[in-house]
Amino acid sequence: MSALATAIVVFIIILAGAAAYLRWQAPGFTGHLLPSRRSSTRQLRARYGREYDRLYAQHGDHDAVERELSRRERERARLEIRPLDPEDRVRLVDGWTAAQVGFIDDPGDATRRAQQLIGEAMALLGYPSSDDPERQLGLVSVDHAHALADFREGHELMQRSHTGSRDVDATEQLRQAMLRFRVLFDDLVGVGARAQVSTPAREKVAA
Repeated sequence: MSALATAIVVFIIILAGAAAYLRWQAPGFTGHLLPSRRSSTRQLRARYGREYDRLYAQHGDHDAVERELSRRERERARLEIRPLDPEDRVRLVDGWTAAQVGFIDDPGDATRRAQQLIGEAMALLGYPSSDDPERQLGLVSVDHAHALADFREGHELMQRSHTGSRDVDATEQLRQAMLRFRVLFDDLVGVGARAQVSTPAREKVAA
């Protein structure tokens, strides 16, 4: 066999191998995942936790979930996420404290205020707010997936409280919602945020 013929055979073998690899990776392929693919899925599930599971329950397909997460990550990469100004951090933390105090007299209003404060924190950090709240939450999930899962549970509890049969049940559901909202609030604003705020910054807000 001439050198040219040998080169042609090798080239054909390479093309066939590449085609097989692409077929295995294509959506809808029902064969065994390649080790690298399984590893990628494990890493994404570890990173996104319950958010990954929620998307899988919604789509029923790992490929669809990972395409959605990839889309979120690309969009998140185009954002300029910035740290909170000290004054904004003070205002948000003080607002949260006020909401907790107000829970005793009006649990529903306090829980709604807590949710509003989380929305304000997202916007101040640079996550775009829009008429599509799910888009904003999807972008937040790239950086705060585990805390976002608590927020989603809190939102469900808040919605459920409106259909509760007894006031005591509704109040407990709202209390649990506040606890779950606090997880994401702390993640966005910073755990121990009150201690991190300088005295001059707090005095400036108080003025």
